[in-house]
Amino acid sequence: MRSLAFFLLPFFCFAGINEDLSEGPFIADEITDEWLTQTAVAKHDTQHVLVFKALFDKTRVKTLLEFGLGYPTKYFLERCNKVISVDIITHGYGPAVMQKFLKIYADYSNWIPIAFFSGYLGWDYAWAPYKHLGSDSVYKATSYQHAFHKNYAKLDDFYLIELNAFITNLLKYNKVDVAFAGHAIFLRGDIVQLLFDKVPIIVAHNSNQRMILDLDDTYGLSRVVTPDTYEEIFFPVEGGTTVWILKKEKFANLINALKTYADTL
Repeated sequence: MRSLAFFLLPFFCFAGINEDLSEGPFIADEITDEWLTQTAVAKHDTQHVLVFKALFDKTRVKTLLEFGLGYPTKYFLERCNKVISVDIITHGYGPAVMQKFLKIYADYSNWIPIAFFSGYLGWDYAWAPYKHLGSDSVYKATSYQHAFHKNYAKLDDFYLIELNAFITNLLKYNKVDVAFAGHAIFLRGDIVQLLFDKVPIIVAHNSNQRMILDLDDTYGLSRVVTPDTYEEIFFPVEGGTTVWILKKEKFANLINALKTYADTL
């Protein structure tokens, strides 16, 4: 039975939680590697770019899938053959962030920006070049995670079924080398769990609470159960970034290199 517990929640507006839309850069050329790893760190939460730099230095990433988009998307666009960005658009997190970056990255032909609409029925969808019209289940789970830092699946797990179907279908037509859960996505733990055995390298930012076993976990990353088939590596950059890599021989050197890099931080 579908739970009605969500309707007891207050309305939350968390648009722009990682992006200040009133500030630049407003053109792609201003989003340099130096800006991402130094200037932008404090205001825009871009510390994970350092981890991606180490990752890209050691392996060729043809296709990257990210949940949430922002200034670091530029870093991916310049290094990958294809970047697929999924932004979850709800009543609480509107379209403003995605619309801003659609303008900034308009000239990148290797970019597939997908607007995942949930709990946004009756609004304007025409602006989105690629779109998924979902039910309101992801909106409910996102609001619950944001408000209480708890697992909505205990009340209603339909959002996991919907997200899994979306991810499975997306990966059916796109061979993804690396997947990233970050920016304004609150269901990071759920998304990471669903990506296991589908994508060989998975990255999630703001994983400090997972590292210290804090149950009051904003993004649900403490709930992730790492399969025996994956190596988990934590990078103590600001906010914390965790990488999961499939334990296969072709990734052995990458795993060792990233472990060494993590130890230097």
